[in-house]
Amino acid sequence: MVRVISSKIINLSQEKVFSVIKDICNLPSLFPDKYKSFNILEQSDNHILTEEIVSISGKEIKQKVKHILEQNRLLKSEIIEGDTKGTILMIVLNQKSNSRTEIKIDADLKFGKIGALFGIFAKRKIKTEIDNLINRFANAKECSN
Repeated sequence: MVRVISSKIINLSQEKVFSVIKDICNLPSLFPDKYKSFNILEQSDNHILTEEIVSISGKEIKQKVKHILEQNRLLKSEIIEGDTKGTILMIVLNQKSNSRTEIKIDADLKFGKIGALFGIFAKRKIKTEIDNLINRFANAKECSN
């Protein structure tokens, strides 16, 4: 297990940031270097089940992911099948003012049998990738305004 937490305050409202985060279908367009394959298996107002092939720290991983949304505040993604089963990624939004929002990403990563060693060495790279993820979410909405 490797846990990585990162946060940043950006100059956008919580509602605008959440509109980008909740658009799960747009993730492959927003992160083409990360998503190699992406299919929605089930979807409701606050729950999306996907099957994905993603690239994490240079390794391609096939996984099934349950995404749970809490309006304007939270996206929780839990990997329920695949090499990283049990991994949980939480994106939490905290409004600092009408036009400023803290984006906090808390990733509790499980790398399976061979992953303990991989995870320890990859922690710095994963932290950098999470920081880049926050910046891309911020820039995606700023560009679309």
